[in-house]
Amino acid sequence: MRYAVLALVILFCSTGFGIAAERERALEIGGKQRNYILVTPDKQTVPAPLLIVYHGGGDSARRALGYTRFDRLAGKENAAIAFPQGVDGNWNDGRQTTDLRQRATSGVDDVAFTLAIIDQLVAENIVDPARVFLTGASNGGMMTLRTACDAAERIAGIAPVVANQPTDWQCNPSRAIPAMFFNGTEDEFMPFEGGRIAAAKTRKDLGAVESVADTIAAFRRIDGCSGVKKTETHDEQESDHTRAIVTDYECSKAPLRQVVIEGGGHTWPGARSGVVAGMVLGRTTPEIDATKEIWEFFKSLPSR
Repeated sequence: MRYAVLALVILFCSTGFGIAAERERALEIGGKQRNYILVTPDKQTVPAPLLIVYHGGGDSARRALGYTRFDRLAGKENAAIAFPQGVDGNWNDGRQTTDLRQRATSGVDDVAFTLAIIDQLVAENIVDPARVFLTGASNGGMMTLRTACDAAERIAGIAPVVANQPTDWQCNPSRAIPAMFFNGTEDEFMPFEGGRIAAAKTRKDLGAVESVADTIAAFRRIDGCSGVKKTETHDEQESDHTRAIVTDYECSKAPLRQVVIEGGGHTWPGARSGVVAGMVLGRTTPEIDATKEIWEFFKSLPSR
């Protein structure tokens, strides 16, 4: 894969958890420039785990950094965090509809973009190739699935948020994939029971997804899961009208964890949410912090 580094701007910041360096970088892939934000520990001496965070559809790398706050992990956890930017704010996650084919991203290979980021950071001795993780919300969550399913041998674990398996393709990875899923039962964009995406929100055909149950069933097969190991309920705040049900499955090949937000909308659990965002996207639960839980899940996994 041919690519070139086009730009590198370094900023140093203290997150309150340690010193980290933020860099705005660009790659050239197939004659096109692709951009991403990279946050790494200051004065890094050994290759670090890499977490790639895909933003949601119509969003940006900078906003994903803002609402997930994964950048705070760089100094505290000695991790490298990459926030790639999708073409025109979207990812080519494999869905195929007439409306989606009109998007600028429809002919873009975002799996190749992801692998180029990994290859470059490995070549620069910044990251450990055996400790590469993916997460993202909505369109970014489906891009997480697409990359892991197409390049499982390069990925140590995934955590899709408010994202289901698209109906256009099936996940048949070359190896088992440790995975953690977050879904809201009242999500009006990513239907919990499956079907057309955002059917009540837009006339555009944004494709269809499997139900949460079918998506989890597919990963139970992939990860060799035979039953439920344990289930926990998080419901400490009385006025938020949500609760988080966390299920760990009994699996022989790779860990699988599911977080269902009862009453939750199309949001990042634990993030700050304004009134307007709540009206459009639904409730954001304070019962569980997706950023913290995702990182703790990844930390518990063995190297690929």
